[in-house]
Amino acid sequence: MSKRDRPWLRGFLRLNARADDGVSVPLRDVERQEDTVLRALSLLDREPGVVLADEVGMGKTFEALGVIAARMEAQPAARTLILTPGPDLNTKWVKELVAFGDSSRPMYVGFRDKICAATTLAEMVDGLRRAAIVVAPVSAFAGSRAQADQAYLLSAWAENAGLKGNQIAAIFRNYRGGALSHVPVGEASFLKTFDAQAMKRPLRSALAQHHKGGASTLHALWEEGYPAFKNQAHVDRALTELRFRVLHELVPPLDLLVVDEAHKLKNESSTRASGVRTIFGGRFEKALFLTATPFQLTVKELEYVFSLFSLATSAPADLMDRATALLGDVESYTGAYADLERAWQLLDGAGATDFGAWFAQDPELESDPDDPTLRAVVVHARRLLRLKRDRIEPGFRAWMVRSLKEEKRAYRNVQRKRLRASGGPGVPFLLYERFIAELFRTKSRTHKAAVQINMVSSFSAARAGALLADKSSGRLEPGADAYRALLRDVVGELKDTRGGHPKVGYVVEDVLAAAARNEKTLVFCARVATLHELKREIEAAWNDTMLERWQRVYPGAEMTDIFDQSEDDTRVRGRHSRLRDRFQRGQDALYLALRERYIATLLGACVFAEENLAEIVARANVILAGLRLPRGQAERTDWSVVKRCVEQATALALRDAGGAEDVDPEALERLCHPDFVPLGYDLEADDVESLSLGDHAAQWTIHEHDARLVTSQRHLWSHVTGQLLFVPADLRVRTVERLAGYLVSRYVPFLPDLLAFAESEGVDLSKLEARALLPVVDRFWVSPLGRPWCDLLRNFLTYAGKLDEHRRKEVLDDVVRAGAIVRHTGDGENRDRLREAFNTPLYPMILVANEVMQEGLDLHHHCRRVIHHDLAWNPAQLEQRVGRVDRLGSLVQRQRQRDDTITLDVDLPLIERTIDERLERTVRMRERWLEFLLGAPPNIEEYGLADEPAQPLPEAFALALRVELGP
Repeated sequence: MSKRDRPWLRGFLRLNARADDGVSVPLRDVERQEDTVLRALSLLDREPGVVLADEVGMGKTFEALGVIAARMEAQPAARTLILTPGPDLNTKWVKELVAFGDSSRPMYVGFRDKICAATTLAEMVDGLRRAAIVVAPVSAFAGSRAQADQAYLLSAWAENAGLKGNQIAAIFRNYRGGALSHVPVGEASFLKTFDAQAMKRPLRSALAQHHKGGASTLHALWEEGYPAFKNQAHVDRALTELRFRVLHELVPPLDLLVVDEAHKLKNESSTRASGVRTIFGGRFEKALFLTATPFQLTVKELEYVFSLFSLATSAPADLMDRATALLGDVESYTGAYADLERAWQLLDGAGATDFGAWFAQDPELESDPDDPTLRAVVVHARRLLRLKRDRIEPGFRAWMVRSLKEEKRAYRNVQRKRLRASGGPGVPFLLYERFIAELFRTKSRTHKAAVQINMVSSFSAARAGALLADKSSGRLEPGADAYRALLRDVVGELKDTRGGHPKVGYVVEDVLAAAARNEKTLVFCARVATLHELKREIEAAWNDTMLERWQRVYPGAEMTDIFDQSEDDTRVRGRHSRLRDRFQRGQDALYLALRERYIATLLGACVFAEENLAEIVARANVILAGLRLPRGQAERTDWSVVKRCVEQATALALRDAGGAEDVDPEALERLCHPDFVPLGYDLEADDVESLSLGDHAAQWTIHEHDARLVTSQRHLWSHVTGQLLFVPADLRVRTVERLAGYLVSRYVPFLPDLLAFAESEGVDLSKLEARALLPVVDRFWVSPLGRPWCDLLRNFLTYAGKLDEHRRKEVLDDVVRAGAIVRHTGDGENRDRLREAFNTPLYPMILVANEVMQEGLDLHHHCRRVIHHDLAWNPAQLEQRVGRVDRLGSLVQRQRQRDDTITLDVDLPLIERTIDERLERTVRMRERWLEFLLGAPPNIEEYGLADEPAQPLPEAFALALRVELGP
């Protein structure tokens, strides 16, 4: 076999192919990913599995795809299954696989036409029989149990057991109350896919294995008698186990099993974990697990990783013995570190300096100093060093590759904002403290932490919590019940009141202040009720901000003057919607203000048009005369029609005059095409720009002063022609139309800014005559007020230019049209759509997310701010959250290339004297092991237990203790 090194790998794999894709991945990171692929391949030669455990956002997906590519290159017939946590990440993996083989910038061409996306177990099995790479969500294992499949499996078992017709009928009568019926297995299909012939052998083998399953089998239930089948939960479990065994027989052998976010399978009793073990046990040669947090709370979780590796056909017999030994070593190691920490706390600054000098002259710490205090530190440090060097590091490196963000401590700015609930807003917290005290005093079995976390999250979460929402009495002692009733009444009164909760108020103020600075914020909260409250409060506060912006040009205006209201089921229109419609309606000359005028941008023929204006107008009127329009457009000037007639007339005149040598041939062809006027530049009938055709000839004509508005040299889109070059012709109109609609949408303050500029230019805002305002709009984009808006559109076009055509259309039709200042995950909105929305430079400026967004998604393109509104007990969850914006090619990385003072801001708002403070302390203590055991140098002064911070460890000693797991 060829020597595995970077040149060998680059012979077929180009991980740097998209490094210039605006992601700005530094070469050192590409090389690190390549080294990780090489290291993983080397480990897979010796071990049944490898964990790719890079910190969040360092490109584990690309590394995994690199490993798959390398194994496919060596074994063209290799079959790979990628298990993802759910449908959204399934979609993401498929997109990455497709992008890997993208013909314009391929990373690995071997993936082309070899990918199958599965959403069900049937699709997974079928896909594995015909495709080299199948991507399937592990959530499908725990999906709804189709009754047809249950009837099939129960029938198959009964027939195989030799039961008679009346016995089978009795079983079905007892199970699910007779809702299912016996299925003749010889005439049915499994999973609606595999017929009786295909199922003959798999069923026979699966039923034989199921029979050996002990108390959890259908055989065991049969031995108990018919009543046992009335217990639906027990029968369901047995059928699920049989279902997995059948799938095990149907799944073909795999070269590689890839499990993304593998820590989600650590719960051995879950249906997902059971499914993976049963279906794939003995069906794969090697495994590749991806997780930034191979253990989250205790190292005991590592045992399950080894148990999954032991299912590989290449697993050695002593694998679990090695796992047990490593876990024992880790326990000794953590104990040794705790001993060192206690001894170190006794050292003052001079003692810490003495130890540093001792270590410098004796790095192995083989000798002991005379000072007893220093000697105790040396003894514990020696034991820790030896354990790390001889047991821990070799043990972990045998099956794990992990790289760290070495510089994250330098650029992550973690702020703990301590808030005090005082005054009126403090009353609910005083009551809540008394309520909790009573719960403890009376030894209530209520989950007190849940009550406390609800209260510090939001008043909505407190109201929705089970204890306050439950109006029944008698479960609590009278004293506690009285406080509960009073607290429920108080927070109930606050239901329709804005503000009051200290944490909600702080977050709302903070995210809107950031939005005013054009900075996006990602807010995480665990309580769904809080999610909705934050969105409501942010929108209400933003409404106030929007009104203030409008009041600068219309002093004294009320909300009802500016924005639409409903009165008696009648819509009363405000200034905003009336002006917005003028920019969108073809019957108003303001329609031209936000549309691309092709004579300037595509033809570069403004001077030519002015010199030949009479001829162009004559030609435009000929084109107009040939149109048949609806009555309204025929009776009144329509500027969308004027625009296209003049543009086509100019293109034809330029072509006929031989002056189109420097014009893009495709653009000229489109503008001259007979369908351009009725269908627009995309030449397609759609909802974007197509004219409504009718039976009427136009009763109006185009004049020279009309044409001059169309031939304007300077307008919005003339300032971004460089970015428009990268917009596909078929999406050019859609891009312009969607962005024009975005600018004038309800929550975007473009219109008040434009009116403020117009007023400074002498425009009468009480009239807003179109011909007077249109040239002002064209000048607006280079003014101090207008330049940021022009830059925003330029940034969006640059970002969109790096998306494939499908994703770009998705963004245009969803994100750009929304124009919402804040979006959240509480409405069941597709995670991929939220991700696409937040990654643009446009609104939303704030994304309020719960746990469904904290893993597997990149939200880093235009955000470097994270707020943990609700903390978690698990530090891995907090790291996963921050990892959404701390990724390769992130905004903070790009900005730090120009200014190394830029930080990634992580905010933890904590309400004083509440469970928030205990949560924060607990998670920090747990974090030290999550980081230290996985490669970070120890940081005693940050995580020390004493009231006063300990002396920092000497840098050389801290580095010597570091567990090196990099490639």
